[in-house]
Amino acid sequence: MSYSSGIDGILGQAEKEFASTSSSGNDDLGKDAFLQLLVTQLSNQDPLNPMEDKEFVAELSQFSSLEQLTNLNEGMEDLIDATKRQDLISAVSFMGKEVTASGDVLSKSNGKVSDLSFTLEEDASALLINIIDESGNIVRTVDLDAMEAGTHTFSWDGLDYVGNEVEDGLYAAAVAAETSDGKIMLVSTEVSGVVEGIESSDGQYLLKLDNGRTVDFISITNVKDSSAVSDNADES
Repeated sequence: MSYSSGIDGILGQAEKEFASTSSSGNDDLGKDAFLQLLVTQLSNQDPLNPMEDKEFVAELSQFSSLEQLTNLNEGMEDLIDATKRQDLISAVSFMGKEVTASGDVLSKSNGKVSDLSFTLEEDASALLINIIDESGNIVRTVDLDAMEAGTHTFSWDGLDYVGNEVEDGLYAAAVAAETSDGKIMLVSTEVSGVVEGIESSDGQYLLKLDNGRTVDFISITNVKDSSAVSDNADES
């Protein structure tokens, strides 16, 4: 914000001359320059015609507002930097751990497709899952018929409508369920995987999973130590 034009109406000749000589390299007045300008005005005013009280109060108010805005801006910048550092530290702490997060993305790589978990709040008389590619095209619709309430796992075979293998990549799974009385039921979906990296997107850190998917912190619902999971699998 430039203060040189906004205060012309309440400044005298002395501060105008000061402003014209001090602003040659910078069009914006900082709080130190503003205070120096005010001192210059006081030292150069006519003793027989001192500054009006209202003018002096107005200039002090200008300085107070400028100082508060400057301090607020500096404080916000420090807070943003601290938040980014904390986010990075938090992201690193997830490395090598298995996380479960809200999401609906399936990953297909080398013929293997990641699973999707979904939860039904009540029994469903009909349930369809549309597989959508990154261009927004539906490549497959899977009819799962009736299902009981609870958490279920969906495994897609990676084939399209006519049985052809689709390309490797990321696909969205849109789940639609209907109750026995014909009402549409909301279905929550989750994805999982082991964190193997960190990505930055629009100033936010995302966790990159071993199956190619990415999740943010706010969507994480569960965290497990992947080594413990592997040990249990080996014992079984």
